[in-house]
Amino acid sequence: QAVHAAILRHRFLIVRAKELRCDPEQSRRFYREHAGTSGARGLLERDADPGRCRLGPCFFAGRFFYQRLVEFMASGPMWAYILAHENAVPLWRSLMGPTKVFRARHSDPDSIRGAYGLTDTRNTTHGSDSPASASREIAFFFPEFDEQRWYEQDEPRFRRGELYYSAKERVHRVLGAEVT
Repeated sequence: QAVHAAILRHRFLIVRAKELRCDPEQSRRFYREHAGTSGARGLLERDADPGRCRLGPCFFAGRFFYQRLVEFMASGPMWAYILAHENAVPLWRSLMGPTKVFRARHSDPDSIRGAYGLTDTRNTTHGSDSPASASREIAFFFPEFDEQRWYEQDEPRFRRGELYYSAKERVHRVLGAEVT
């Protein structure tokens, strides 16, 4: 609730929101860019769990935090959002604060991670690092969402202020639009 309130307080528009739970396989797919390095391929068995080598856990099977990210993402329910704002990616990253919670608590205590983060892995929020990553991640969590259609039809109306916030749905809606 506190993160949701911060989103609204900082005047982000919530295009879509949903509560969901990812299983470990979905979590591995989401964080696949951190799953492997070029030296790991020869150590992994064909069709094996990408986080394990033939002889047990594999140091080279991914970045050191990969397995912790996967486990945390799969550990319980979460909220996924599509947020809109002028310069949304850098503004959201600024509101989240530094990835490292200790740094966030000291340098940016009012950030989301500074206020609510527990560890560097359990730091409360994720944010895309570029518009291209945002599009990929939107498609992952919201496969039914047509981003191009939204930019063509709804985004101009959002810009003109033809919207309202639906507290029940936890999203902003275009005035007079059908709920989809």
